[in-house]
Amino acid sequence: MILDISTKSLFLSLSYFQTSCTEMIKVIALLLLLQNAASGEKYYLEMDHFLYPGVPNFPEYGVIDVFEGFLAAYFDDNVTRVSQDWMKELIKESKDEWKSFVWGCLKYKYIFRELTENFTTRSNQSEGSEIIQQIIHCEWDEETVDTQVKFGNNGEDFITLDTKTETWIATNPKAEVITKSLNADKTNYEKAQFMIQNGCLPLLKLFVRYGKSYLSRKVLPSVSLLQKSPSSPVTCHSTGFFPDKAMMFWRKDGEEIHEGVEHGDILPNDDGSFQMNVSMEVPEIPPEDWGRYECVFQLSGVQNYVVTKLDQDLIRSNNPRNEGRLTAISIAVIATMGCVIVIIIVALSLTAFKKRNVTHSIERSSTPSSETASL
Repeated sequence: MILDISTKSLFLSLSYFQTSCTEMIKVIALLLLLQNAASGEKYYLEMDHFLYPGVPNFPEYGVIDVFEGFLAAYFDDNVTRVSQDWMKELIKESKDEWKSFVWGCLKYKYIFRELTENFTTRSNQSEGSEIIQQIIHCEWDEETVDTQVKFGNNGEDFITLDTKTETWIATNPKAEVITKSLNADKTNYEKAQFMIQNGCLPLLKLFVRYGKSYLSRKVLPSVSLLQKSPSSPVTCHSTGFFPDKAMMFWRKDGEEIHEGVEHGDILPNDDGSFQMNVSMEVPEIPPEDWGRYECVFQLSGVQNYVVTKLDQDLIRSNNPRNEGRLTAISIAVIATMGCVIVIIIVALSLTAFKKRNVTHSIERSSTPSSETASL
C-alpha cells in the first residue's frame, strides 16, 4: 500500500515549524503507523527521501525507512535513529552491511538534488519553504518484485516514474515541463533505477531477515469499559494488541448486534501496538438485562477471543451513579467495620468481666471464714 505523498508532504511542511527534530520524528512514526499493513508472504519497503532547501535550522536532507508500515529508521547527515529492537539487533550483527547502506543513501542526496533541481524554479515558489519528497516503494515475495517511484513537492503529488515503460509521468500540471526534461535524458531513469536495485530491494531483504518474527507476533490487548455519564454510551476500549488486524463488536445472547453500536478506528500507540474501541448505547437497556451483553475482541490468527461482560461494577467512569454507589458501599463497609469493632469491644469487656468474677471467686473461696478461724 502506497503512502499518500500529498498527506505526508503537507504534514511535514506544517509540522516542521512547530516541533523539534525528535518530536517531529515521533509524530511521523505515528502517522506511518496509521498506514500499517499486515505482514504476509509479500513484504514491502518504502524509502522516503526528503530535501529541505532553504529551511533554516533543519538538515538539508533526510531519509525515512518504512518497513511494512512501521518506522524502521531515520537518518540524515548528522543523526541515525532506530526504534525497534530487531533493528538494533540488525545493526549489531550486520554492522558493515548497514553502514554501507546508510552511506549509499546519504550519497544519493546529490543524485536526488539533480533529479529535482527544476522543482524550485516555479515563479510561485516561496523561498525558504521548499519540501521535496521522493518515495521509492519496492515489494518482494521470493518470486516477484514490484517497484514504484513518486515525487512530491510542498504537499502536492508531482511526478511518478513508470518503471515498466521507463517513463516519467506528471501527476500535477505544474510538472509537465519537468517530466519532458526528465524523459529527454535516459540517465535520469538509470539514476532512480540504481537506487531501487542497490538500495530498496537489498534493504527490504535485510529487514525481512530480522523483522519477520516481529511482524508475525500476536499480542492480545487489555480491555476496559468506559462511560462518561449515565446517559452516555458504554465504550469498550482495547489497547496494546498487535498486529492491527482485529475486530471488536457487541453481542447480546451470543449474537452480534448493530443497532446503537458505533465502531472506532484502529489507532497506533507509541510502542508500536494498537488500540481501538466500540461503543454501545445503554440507557434503554434494563439493568437486569445487562448481563446478556458482551464486548468481544477478536485478533486475526488467534482462536481465543477476549470477552468482557457488560457489568456496572466494571465500568470506569465519572458517573455520579457509580460514585453514589461507591459512597453507599463505603458507608456500608464503615458501618460494618463499626459493628465489628463494637462487638470486639463488648467481647473483650465481657471476657475481662468474667475474669474479674472468677478471680474474686477464687480469692473468696481461698480466704478462711470467721467461723473456721475461731476453731
